[in-house]
Amino acid sequence: MKQFSFILICLLGLFNLALGQKSKSNKTNKAEISQRIFIKNKLYKELSASEYKKFKDSIFANTKDTLTRIGKRTLQFSPAPIAPTNVQVQDNWIPSMYVFTNAKGNLTIQLPNTNTKRYSLFIYDGKILLHNITNLQEDYWVIEKSNFYHSGWYNFELYCNGELLERNKFLLH
Repeated sequence: MKQFSFILICLLGLFNLALGQKSKSNKTNKAEISQRIFIKNKLYKELSASEYKKFKDSIFANTKDTLTRIGKRTLQFSPAPIAPTNVQVQDNWIPSMYVFTNAKGNLTIQLPNTNTKRYSLFIYDGKILLHNITNLQEDYWVIEKSNFYHSGWYNFELYCNGELLERNKFLLH
């Protein structure tokens, strides 16, 4: 009977020891499940397992905004790089002295010294050449707006004796 009680006490002790280690391991597992996210080597946020599952796909998919694993419990957040824009914004548009629209909305071309100088005008809709007017002989021209496909901005280049005099745009209503 002494041996039976000794074995029973030993088994109960081992059982309690096992339960203690299991509860201790559950605490460490919960601590290991939480993930720390860093941005530029500074702690941004600590996520629980359920919160982490929302972002976990970005690690495997390697999306533009992605989480990268650094260690067992640490992640690095890498935001998508911002692409540089090469768009130059022209703040102030200055109307041309030579090519402009009049009060009726028609295109007006007013050139000095057409008797002694040779002028050429190229009118573009985007990159498409619409009108090529060369060897202008008169000082004052009016081109009706019906000669254009639509209202809006048109670019032009004005050449004097083969040299670029002006590159600008005009607006037809």
